[in-house]
Amino acid sequence: MTEEKSPHVLSGTFLSEEDNFRRTLLSVSDAVYLTDKERQIIFWNKACEIITGYSASEVLGRRCSDNILNHVDMEGRPLCNSDLCPLYQSITTGISSSKPMVLMALRKDKSRLAVEVSVAPLFDGEGNIEGGVEVFRDITEKQQLSEKKAQFLSSISHELKGPITIIQGFLELILSGSTGETNTLQNDFLTSAYKEGQRFQKILDDLSDLARFESTEFSFTFEPVDISELLMALNERNIGEATRKGLKIEMKVEEGIFVLGDWNRLYQAFYNIVSNAIKYTEKGRVFLSAKKLKDTVLIEIEDTGIGISDKDLPMIFEMFYRVDSEVGKKVGGTGIGLSIVEKIIQRHHGFIEVRSEPGIGSKFIIRLPILADN
Repeated sequence: MTEEKSPHVLSGTFLSEEDNFRRTLLSVSDAVYLTDKERQIIFWNKACEIITGYSASEVLGRRCSDNILNHVDMEGRPLCNSDLCPLYQSITTGISSSKPMVLMALRKDKSRLAVEVSVAPLFDGEGNIEGGVEVFRDITEKQQLSEKKAQFLSSISHELKGPITIIQGFLELILSGSTGETNTLQNDFLTSAYKEGQRFQKILDDLSDLARFESTEFSFTFEPVDISELLMALNERNIGEATRKGLKIEMKVEEGIFVLGDWNRLYQAFYNIVSNAIKYTEKGRVFLSAKKLKDTVLIEIEDTGIGISDKDLPMIFEMFYRVDSEVGKKVGGTGIGLSIVEKIIQRHHGFIEVRSEPGIGSKFIIRLPILADN
């Protein structure tokens, strides 16, 4: 009986030979290491040696959590010896990371460097999970560039906030009648100017948030957060605008589900999604749900709006990307909001995805780890 070849390797070519496959992994510029189910390192390529300072002979047979890479997130929280470890989650769930994660890795000399990490489970021929693979790369220069970009964005938004605050203040005084009466036409013009000022203020707030995220200085205060209370507060905030448009906000939320998170940042993320759902929905409803699934909470925000095309869907969380539609042009925006949403969810070790059909609506699906004693 002939040995079954991988369907991802063309038979008879260089990579169809197992030893050539191994040599290829050893020589690629990205760091690649493999572990068994217990996270014991069974493969360590040359890029791993260069980036970490550890030779293969020093790490093979040891667990990756044995103070080798010792990943921490951007807030300094340890990941390797907890269920929050990306590789552990991948081995446990059988799911690959959807996007690279930015973490801080430990080198042999005890210095830390920013790395971009992707993980995936390893399966045997029968589909059973046998271990995991992590691919990471040094992104120190990329982070430094991000810091410079963040400084620029922060400086620009700070310089513009002063004048717009003064302009809005004067407009408020005139519209309130404190400076004398205005006729109907003048009042309409001033009201339009004030609304545009509010929109501009929102853009500056988004730029400020983006700058803080890019510089990894966005402050998070982690504490137990009741998801049902947060979503109820969100509903109260948006019910007025939904009613004005003739929309219904419906909820089906399990009570008593807690996550370890920053209440204000999670609220910011969910508010952005719900407010967008209302903006892009002309009739029907917006539906919020939350339920516990083993060690995660599944949160769904669904609307009956214009939907997102297959062309736009893969780019929806990209920074500054905006859907090209008539409604989108009318609503306006910078394309920053959903990028920040994704960053907030990722900082909470969660996952977010969107499913949509043009003319039918969109559904945002968020998964967050719940507190262990929940």
